[in-house]
Amino acid sequence: MRKLTSAIPLYLCVLVLMLSTTLAFAQKRVPAGGIVWNYVARVYFNPNNGTGQVAGYFTYFPGVDGMFAGTPSEATARFTFRSDTLQLQPVPSQGSLGVILATSGEWRIYFNPTPAGNWSDLDSFSRGQVAAVLTHGTKELVSAGASGAGMFSGDVLESHDFVLNGQKLNLGRIFPDGFTVFSTISNIPVGGTSDFPVGLPYAGSAIAKGPEPPADSGSNERR
Repeated sequence: MRKLTSAIPLYLCVLVLMLSTTLAFAQKRVPAGGIVWNYVARVYFNPNNGTGQVAGYFTYFPGVDGMFAGTPSEATARFTFRSDTLQLQPVPSQGSLGVILATSGEWRIYFNPTPAGNWSDLDSFSRGQVAAVLTHGTKELVSAGASGAGMFSGDVLESHDFVLNGQKLNLGRIFPDGFTVFSTISNIPVGGTSDFPVGLPYAGSAIAKGPEPPADSGSNERR
């Protein structure tokens, strides 16, 4: 009995380590082409100086429960994002087709346990813990009539652990090789902010990129 009692602390330590490891690695990497998130957003811009920012919230991450603190909306979304300031450059239109280029840069995903997003306040989308820092390539925003589309790819610069509903999570485990975003944009303006008075709503999804091919992947062809 004495030997069994003395071994209990050791068993407890092993159990705690097993549970913590399970929580830390609960999320699975999404294979190339699989959906890694859905989102709702607005692109804000200032037509007087050609600058803009993008902000919004996520409605889905695979393996993450409790995306909202209430009925889904910007005000209850626990995961939000905001870009750095972009330079926007329109190119000559072709009939009813318009194209705007947005410079490449960085953007951040935030985890906020007590959300309060507000489309009139860009800062409300960049509160809480930084969950990930990402890149985005040059964006091409295409408009045709009342709607348009956009697409860009990016990579993960850094990601950080956070705890939600007792689970330790890390978004970088879902899409470690990067992502490609597809979005649908409305060309009917909505409210902006004092710095960016025009807003355009849009929504979309992202898919996982595959890993980089080996450096010598073409060696057999050269032989």
